Amino acid sequence: MPNNTPKRILFFTPYAGRSGSEMFLWYMFNAVNTQLLHASLVSEGDGGLLAVMPNYISTHVTLKHPNKWQRILNILARTVGIDLYNNDIIKIHNNFKPNYWYLNTVLMTDKIALAQTHNIPVITHFHELTTDYSLVTKQQLQAAINYTTLCIADSKAVYNKLQVLGAKNIVLQYECIDIKKINVDNAKSAALKTELGLNKYSFVWLMSGSSSTRKGTDMVPQLAQLLQRQNAALVWLGNNSSTGMDLMIEKEIEALQLSNVLFLGQKKDDDYYNHMNIMDGFVLTSREEPFGMVVVEALALGKPVVSFNAGGVAEIVNNDVGAIVNSWNVPDLASAMQHVSTNISTFDSNKARARAANFDVSEQVKNWETILSNLP
Repeated sequence: MPNNTPKRILFFTPYAGRSGSEMFLWYMFNAVNTQLLHASLVSEGDGGLLAVMPNYISTHVTLKHPNKWQRILNILARTVGIDLYNNDIIKIHNNFKPNYWYLNTVLMTDKIALAQTHNIPVITHFHELTTDYSLVTKQQLQAAINYTTLCIADSKAVYNKLQVLGAKNIVLQYECIDIKKINVDNAKSAALKTELGLNKYSFVWLMSGSSSTRKGTDMVPQLAQLLQRQNAALVWLGNNSSTGMDLMIEKEIEALQLSNVLFLGQKKDDDYYNHMNIMDGFVLTSREEPFGMVVVEALALGKPVVSFNAGGVAEIVNNDVGAIVNSWNVPDLASAMQHVSTNISTFDSNKARARAANFDVSEQVKNWETILSNLP
């Protein structure tokens, strides 16, 4: 039977930034029935979400990433057997007196040992597939599987990974977006498209995310070359890193003389959606994608999506709203994109928006409230 007594939960998150996993908490904090939840949040970074948290959420920034003088103090404290970081967490715990710790992302599983020492029940929300498990040790991940009271998976793909790992008590909770916050100015998007010189192309494909091999950024030159033959352009919207891989990509684009690919960098708020709205379709090159919040955003804008079968994205995209490519061949991806662009006149934007609505916070918060209510 559900227990509607408010749960006191201390949440832990890495950065309080705008990644899908951390935006999930922010969306839920703003939408949840506060009669079910008394919450406090610990972040290891002083991210932008801390400034816009609902008033009922108390927030804390720990010493996980200290400045120079704090690092010196930590070193001196450790010489006499004092762990200032853990002491800080336990002080927050004792003041708030939560029923549970909620570890948001696999990065927070380093807290398991401390929770065990103090006999604190833990909920772990997994937003990752195999690649990101390399960010923690074998011992930390195994401890999380063994000790966690409840494992939350952000897609069926992640759920299946947790079963393989041996987790016993798993529930599914998709990530979400707030469709009401997607406001676009079509005139501004049209002006941006002209300003960027994209009007000369028959179709504009957008990609979004941080540059990385997991996101498939290294595939961009080959994909852009294939799209050039289709008179299509490719626009990457998001963080551009400064690694050797990025230099290689730049040189490949230069050597192939590709003028149909643009890297626009990161945009914020309405400017982000106005830039997204320049696209005719969205393409995801990720090798792994536990969920795919940006895919839901593209659908909410009424755009078709083409993606490799990279994980949770296949639970979002169906034949009505795009295509999932089951090989890992870039030419196969380009072929699927060409099929979508050639048949764009028959694409139903309303079906895309309806699909996105399934992952709106107004729908997904219902499941999260049920999860909270079912906690003992």
